[in-house]
Amino acid sequence: MRRRVLLGGVSLAALGLSHRSFAQSELGSLPPAPSATAAPGPQAPKLDDHVGAGFNRIVIARWGDGVLPNAPPFNPNPLTADQADTQFPYDAVIAGLVAPPLAQDTIPRLVAVFANPDAPSRMVFPGGADDPAVAGRLQGATILNLQFMGGRWVTVDGGYQSRRLNDGTLCQISGPAASAIGGTVQGVLAPQGGCATPWGTVLLAEGDPAPWLTRLAGAGLGYADPAIAPRFGWITEFNPLDPLSIPVKRTALGRFARASVATTQTSDGRPVIFMSQDADAGFLFRFVAATNATDGSALDSGTLAVAQIQDSTINWLNLGSDVASLVGALAAAQTAGGSTFDSPGGIAIGGGNTLYLACRGNPARAVADTNALNPRAGDDNGHILVFSPPNGDLTASSFSGDLAISAGDPLSAQFTQYTAGSDCWFKNPRTLDIDPLGLLWIGTDQRGKISATADGLFIMQTGGPSKYLVNIAYLAPIGAAIGGAAFDANSKTAFGMVRHPGATPQASFDEPATRWPTLLPSMPPQSTVIGLVRLD
Repeated sequence: MRRRVLLGGVSLAALGLSHRSFAQSELGSLPPAPSATAAPGPQAPKLDDHVGAGFNRIVIARWGDGVLPNAPPFNPNPLTADQADTQFPYDAVIAGLVAPPLAQDTIPRLVAVFANPDAPSRMVFPGGADDPAVAGRLQGATILNLQFMGGRWVTVDGGYQSRRLNDGTLCQISGPAASAIGGTVQGVLAPQGGCATPWGTVLLAEGDPAPWLTRLAGAGLGYADPAIAPRFGWITEFNPLDPLSIPVKRTALGRFARASVATTQTSDGRPVIFMSQDADAGFLFRFVAATNATDGSALDSGTLAVAQIQDSTINWLNLGSDVASLVGALAAAQTAGGSTFDSPGGIAIGGGNTLYLACRGNPARAVADTNALNPRAGDDNGHILVFSPPNGDLTASSFSGDLAISAGDPLSAQFTQYTAGSDCWFKNPRTLDIDPLGLLWIGTDQRGKISATADGLFIMQTGGPSKYLVNIAYLAPIGAAIGGAAFDANSKTAFGMVRHPGATPQASFDEPATRWPTLLPSMPPQSTVIGLVRLD
């Protein structure tokens, strides 16, 4: 096996900026805004990235790097199906890290799993000329082997578990709806995120399959058949440590376009899974399995519920387990009286089983529809919610809620809320992840819009006198978004995913807004897996 190390670490010092000069010259300070706690800002997007104080940035993998041992050299002019099948894809979101058993050589290893949601023709293909057969191979999921060598994490070419899941992957379908929609299907389509489970598997949260079904209709894989649509839009589970494992779509968890998924277990071992709907006005769902996770079919039976907002509390309303309720989960949630949140996205479970939810914002919410957990009308800034179940019981019938952060520019956005001492402000929180120290890492996604502030990774305190205080960990280059974070066991490295750099609304493959990370005129911008290594 060949070991690959990509790009050196880049710190603020290497960029000619100290933490002090960065804070003074680019963050500055703002006067307090009405009904808001002031936070410095903005952090203007740039062609290059910036690293927060106390970290060194390394590059681990990029679009075009080999995943399988037979991967050809990266050549996107144009990209071929062979490349798309064997290389790291254009777009990615971190789904989870799984540690395999320690080998005799005692070298620490990780298996990293990424969801690959998109492959926009304007950014992937020269001239924007779409090639659906290639694009379908770029989306799906990527499993990558990592090992700790020379004081840092590196990828392993030809690693045992390394593989790609895409539109050509055979999947099983299990659970109550399998008999109605079919027991098998070819393809994992449009996964927007995922999570590693306490029982050693990974869950992929499929999003809206409709655009991909339309795009792939002429690719010769059967996607033109309308009967195949109900076989997508599910939670897909697989074993990342077994390269021969067949992904299984779990219909007991309902069918809808998901933004995120997070999971834990009860004290008696039953899986508890939270899922957010990918919509400007989206539901929050919970699934509580009927049996212990050691049962291989634990996710095939249980109770699916939707959250209903009452003041600052959410009540869980159980939905039916019949085929109609599962295939039409959104209609069932609406009929039951579920409440929508402002573009709910990232979900994280912290200490004491505290549940965190990122809401990216919903400009369409009317004043009459505001509530304690969606407090702003016409808001395109977003907020972060914190839910506390009684006695830490995530199966309880209701949780109390709190507003941790109301995002946006404190100088111009109404009713922003940051804890005093925060060194930044941000917009559109989208991903949430808890590190081993109990800190919440917030990834933002402004959908490529050029605004006064860059997307990035921000660290929020979750307790103590500095509760909800936020600091900068990393700022992405222009046009990029953050696709989540994950952490090694010793808390020294935070893995981050920098999605689609240079993909501003008017950008293209031929004219991107930046060519990060190489900044070479001969190379396109590349989505990149980074490592933020603590310097202390």
